[in-house]
Amino acid sequence: MDAQVKWNGPFVGEMLASIGEDGMLRIWQENISETSNSGRRFKRIYEQPSASRVPYMSLDFKNIGTETYLAAISRDGQLTVCEPIDHDDFSEWQIMWQDYLCKTPSRTEETGFRVCWHHEKLPAWPAIIAGLDRKSLSLAVSIMDVVKVFRTDKDREFYTAAELTGSRGLIRDISWSNGSMRGYDTIATASKDGYIRIYEVHTPGGNNAETSAEAVRDAENSLHRASNASASRPRSGIGAGLAGGSRGGRIEEDNRPGKVVQEPRLVAELSAHEGAVWRVNFSHMGEYMNRDMYRHALTKLQAICLSPQAMMVWYKCGSGASTTSGCNMPRSMRQKRTDIQRYAG
Repeated sequence: MDAQVKWNGPFVGEMLASIGEDGMLRIWQENISETSNSGRRFKRIYEQPSASRVPYMSLDFKNIGTETYLAAISRDGQLTVCEPIDHDDFSEWQIMWQDYLCKTPSRTEETGFRVCWHHEKLPAWPAIIAGLDRKSLSLAVSIMDVVKVFRTDKDREFYTAAELTGSRGLIRDISWSNGSMRGYDTIATASKDGYIRIYEVHTPGGNNAETSAEAVRDAENSLHRASNASASRPRSGIGAGLAGGSRGGRIEEDNRPGKVVQEPRLVAELSAHEGAVWRVNFSHMGEYMNRDMYRHALTKLQAICLSPQAMMVWYKCGSGASTTSGCNMPRSMRQKRTDIQRYAG
């Protein structure tokens, strides 16, 4: 069973969340005036038991300005998305959306569930131009051997934007890369079948959309005017948009305002590991490089992958090749695997 701890960051480093085998989600706050190792430096300010009494497996924080959101998923596939009642006070939280994402597994069945927010301030610009809300929340959830990408529409309701398939085993981890200025999202998965898979999530018609700065500014201005027009409606965060605090904040109806369905593309399968891959993580900046800076290098994405045998660093070259062969680039920019530390057995 997984235990996990997460800082609420990158700008609010005094808050910490933890989950464990006791089925509790706890939030801790640091008091820097207290002495280190005094037992009073970190105070538990909130706790929430798993609604199904099955331990949580994964959690992640999301920040948009001063707003904070938290997602957690339990071993039986029940996803819980929360926000503070007051975003300046983390001692009281309310559930925005709580739902089972799959049929409840049996107690003896091996399961795999992970959550990962898109942590950047804005979604990719083609999605915004297509109508996605600039403050849309975007959450990737691995459900056994698939990953579903959920976003919120303009009414602050979650919907399924894309589904990533192709894994031949349980997905152990997911990572959502920064760098949405590329015009698409990049998500990596670590699977029990020994593969790291890289997906790009594109907006239909995005490649044909006008990419000038004027077009982007016009789209942002129109969205700003729309948000001003709706400012008279009282709403505090996403939770206030749910009638009576309903826990059913997911609507899959077509033609909803701000609903943009996207297309996933499997662009790489990395097969260096001899067994299950446990963790994968992109570098913080996404290592984006402009075409004009290097003639051959469009993008360099760095991912750190952890398996029982080794920890490895991968680089993606602009040609999209999954090996060094045929990659006409400077040696330092080629896709390569670096064994940082090799473990026994």
